[in-house]
Amino acid sequence: MLLFRRALVIVFTVAITGGYYARAEKASDKYTKKANVLPDSEIYDPDFRNIQRPFRMAKLNLVWTKAQQRLTEPKLKSIYTELKLHDKEEITYKQLKEKDKDGLKEAQLRDKLVRIMSTYGLLEHFDDTQDPEKYKHHKANGGGVGKDAYRNKSLFKDKKLNKLWDKAEGAGFTKEELDALREEFDHHQTKIDVYYNLLEQLGDTDNQPDDGAHQNAINDDEHDRYNEIDRAEEPEPQGINKQHAHLHKSNQLRDKHREIRDNFDRLERIAAQGPKSQDFVEPKVQGLWRVALASEFSADELASLKVELLHYESRLLKLRHMHAEHALSLEKHKQTDAKADTHKMMEDNIKKQTRKVEKIQEEVERRIFKHSEL
Repeated sequence: MLLFRRALVIVFTVAITGGYYARAEKASDKYTKKANVLPDSEIYDPDFRNIQRPFRMAKLNLVWTKAQQRLTEPKLKSIYTELKLHDKEEITYKQLKEKDKDGLKEAQLRDKLVRIMSTYGLLEHFDDTQDPEKYKHHKANGGGVGKDAYRNKSLFKDKKLNKLWDKAEGAGFTKEELDALREEFDHHQTKIDVYYNLLEQLGDTDNQPDDGAHQNAINDDEHDRYNEIDRAEEPEPQGINKQHAHLHKSNQLRDKHREIRDNFDRLERIAAQGPKSQDFVEPKVQGLWRVALASEFSADELASLKVELLHYESRLLKLRHMHAEHALSLEKHKQTDAKADTHKMMEDNIKKQTRKVEKIQEEVERRIFKHSEL
């Protein structure tokens, strides 16, 4: 009997402790990464265009419908984030509308929405912009050439120049602007031709391409080879005149090289100033880059700033993606609260990422606008 009681106590104790540790393990798993990942059966990868009426304001849902019809998915994610923030501002204003006696806040919100729609090429769908006086101040520079206009992959002998021309063609310049830019590119190719003629006169043609096409013509390695006269070279028996001629041509070569690099940098800046320049994919970052190009930054400062903007853009795109994932998950589970905890976690992560993006944006804008004001 005594043995039976002891056995019963042991079994009861094991059952209690086992249940405790099972509950403790389950509770601790609540905060692990595993607990916050959707199981395979719930993985959801729908078309982002299928999200219907994600905003509380009807007019923003109208904008969203137009965006779904016209924008690519990356741009849909971008405009979704901006409209989501604008939606919150509109709701807040709606609650405090009676305090806006002079209508200033309402006008600010209208202008902000106009800017958003203008950025994404949707301005014609905004009823309040039918007044031409308002429309012309916000309309994007849409005039341009057709997709295949001037399309010629071998338009210039220099590969680098051809790549830059391809960028310029897609940058949204008007036909007149593109014609003028074409002349600039032709002049630059002429400079490159003169450079290679000088190079041939120096007797170093072994590394030139047989078909006459220049391979990324002007580069630093080539410049270093001809930056100075080879001092180990023995004087020619014909005398000092030939050595002087060689020195003169070498100096010409160095000067032409510097001139070509400077001019290419100038052309690169011009090409990046087109209204549809794709140096950056995020419209907000493209705008900041155009302001920077219009300011008096040095080439080194611009290179450094471009790295900062690329970092900012990557963070911004990550935020866009997080907003999109949150919206898709809400769409799937809108009929149930099964994922309420997961959605709360996603919202917290979005807030953290938003603070990081805003901090980077403030620093980049401070640097750009401070310089542009000088």
